[in-house]
Amino acid sequence: MIVYHGTTNRRAQRICVEGFLPRKPSRRVWFAESRAYALGRAKTQARRSRDRPVVLACDIDIHQMRNRYGAKRILHRNRVIAISAPVPVTVLRSHLDADIPTTPAEIAAWVNRLLGFKPHRGVSRRHPGIERLARWVSNRLTSRPRAKITPGEMLHVARQWLPDFFVGAEIDPDRLTVRRKAPTIQVELAPPAPPVPDPSDEAIELLEDPGPRRRVRGLEILAKLEDPDLFDWCVMYMDDESVNVRVAALRAMLRCEDGQPEVLAPLAESEDKRIRAAALAALAKHAGDDAPGWFERGLKDPSPCVRLETARLLAELDPAEHRALFELALCDPNPKIAARARKLTAGKGYDDPMRR
Repeated sequence: MIVYHGTTNRRAQRICVEGFLPRKPSRRVWFAESRAYALGRAKTQARRSRDRPVVLACDIDIHQMRNRYGAKRILHRNRVIAISAPVPVTVLRSHLDADIPTTPAEIAAWVNRLLGFKPHRGVSRRHPGIERLARWVSNRLTSRPRAKITPGEMLHVARQWLPDFFVGAEIDPDRLTVRRKAPTIQVELAPPAPPVPDPSDEAIELLEDPGPRRRVRGLEILAKLEDPDLFDWCVMYMDDESVNVRVAALRAMLRCEDGQPEVLAPLAESEDKRIRAAALAALAKHAGDDAPGWFERGLKDPSPCVRLETARLLAELDPAEHRALFELALCDPNPKIAARARKLTAGKGYDDPMRR
């Protein structure tokens, strides 16, 4: 199955060497069947880290991954995949060719980073093996300009020409990474402390429960924990068979720092007023410059529950800048909506329709 991983340029460079590692705080690797969705995730990460967004294409055998790691560690719902295990670099179908080290200095830095050496303790750019590697890369790029140099090839050649630096190192053939053997030391260990349960693990176990109420509870726990992958978890359950779960997923998105409005827009047309209300509220929260349009749509909806859910987010707006929206809420026949608008506009030059 061809899937996509959205990330940043710096992280993509590491992935092309190490593979996909489930790092903290997420502890999972995320993929999407939609390239557009992965690109949205990449843009979010790039904006946070001031980097360039990158989308990597991958070929993943879900059945094989489940056999290897267990079904509970591979979750695949609504065209989104979460894997709580390392994913080997061999799944990549796209590489950052422009970032292949070519000069002796770049190659020395690549080898030292791979082996975990600090620059002053690692291999020098003037080492004969590094110079030989640089000539090999140059010859390959000249003689076969369309052929890719994979991290595996670089690692294989580096091990041949820099044998002293690989003494005591083990090569992982799947992840194409190096691990150093630690010396054996006899020590007396105290009994291990009992593991502390992770609340997110409890939440994910609830998400896999057949009972809708327990799935809703799982989403609520993740929202309360402000899980770093909360939006992706919510997307997984936007197509759930239970309306309650779908509404819970949309409402949990309000706790997300960022979101992708293009994923939510179709649900704003839902005939179910609860789903429509939650979707419009999420769009008002995450649509950026387009948010006022979604506010207006929500505040003009014929259903009071839709208007009320949108009105709960009016505090996100500036009453001076979005006067038309606040006046719309002030005139709403639902007293709760009008009261909220009055509270937010008090002392800001608005006429109170109740006093006319």
